[in-house]
Amino acid sequence: MRREEVKKFNGKDGQPAYIIYKDKVYDVTNSRLWKNGVHMNRHKAGEDMTDFISMAPHGDDLLKRDNIKYVCDVEPEEIIPDKKDNLRRIYAKYHPHPVFIHYPMGILYFGAFMLLLYIITKNQSFEQTAFYSLICGTLSIFPAVASGIFSWWLNYEMTMTKIFKNKLTFSIILTAICVLLSIIRLSNPEIISSPGLFAFYCLLYFISIPVLTLIAYNGGKITWPN
Repeated sequence: MRREEVKKFNGKDGQPAYIIYKDKVYDVTNSRLWKNGVHMNRHKAGEDMTDFISMAPHGDDLLKRDNIKYVCDVEPEEIIPDKKDNLRRIYAKYHPHPVFIHYPMGILYFGAFMLLLYIITKNQSFEQTAFYSLICGTLSIFPAVASGIFSWWLNYEMTMTKIFKNKLTFSIILTAICVLLSIIRLSNPEIISSPGLFAFYCLLYFISIPVLTLIAYNGGKITWPN
């Protein structure tokens, strides 16, 4: 079967859903992850999934399941290489976004905990630690967001699904909150002596945690779809 023929089997209008993996054609019609010929609201049946399966958290062992059937080999033909292939291989090797995103997550969670300890104990060293964590966490957001946008462009063609919309929205909110918190704290070294301002500072700091958690949750839905 030629690649052009495989494209016709897109899972729509009664057609079965076929995909290509390493020059072999597989029938994924009966897989619940390929409902109506679409996987993760992005991948479409009829396409070559070799690069994407190679970067996925699961291996090609999924293609051996009973609900997925081998059909035939793809007939050899000249294929024009995708200009992004080299970048995808580099990305798959170093995983920049998963690496960078762990920094603001860990640092800001830790900072919020330190701030909570200050509120409980009134030990100023905890508040200072929360402040230093805030600065480090804020700075680490920028490479995390940049690498996320790069991954979105490279691996998902910047397809605007609900998950990516949520990640972008919450990332903007988190960045704005952390930048504002940093400005407030840097501009008011003795913020503890201003109860009203400090209460607002603490509130914003704690709000950043559920926002960060929502970013992580939506990222998890991309990596481990239902």
